[in-house]
Amino acid sequence: MRRGATLPDVNVLASPPTRPLPEKRPPGLRWALGGAAIVAVLAVAVALWWPRSTVVAVYRQPAGVVYADNVRHVAVLRHVRAPIAALQSSGAAASRENHYVLVLGSDPSGGYGHPVRLDAGTGTDAERLTVEWSPAGATVTYGSGHRLFVPAASFTGGR
Repeated sequence: MRRGATLPDVNVLASPPTRPLPEKRPPGLRWALGGAAIVAVLAVAVALWWPRSTVVAVYRQPAGVVYADNVRHVAVLRHVRAPIAALQSSGAAASRENHYVLVLGSDPSGGYGHPVRLDAGTGTDAERLTVEWSPAGATVTYGSGHRLFVPAASFTGGR
């Protein structure tokens, strides 16, 4: 430095004035809120895409037909709507997504028994089917005239 030159009045040891920092939420709270939002969105998506079924018709075994298990049986026609099935890549997604199931058994709600799947839109006209009960089993006749025999051993004895 040249002689006679002075340094400006600077306090080298002093730090610059501090500004008050904005209050921050704890980072754990942000993660918790973000995680809760993701879980909520996934729960709603699953609820909307989960398969639903409604009972369309119930066909009761007549009193004159008796099976070895001495239990009254029913055939419950359920309409199943399963939007999540459309995500599968193979086959006809429409039939997986929208179909009927005829459940033969002793559960009047159709929640348990021998299932017979009927694809909607295939000409089976599921809502016009009939069920004829006999000691040998049940004969299902579709609206199209096609017939399917289900042996009694398939839906008796707790099945």
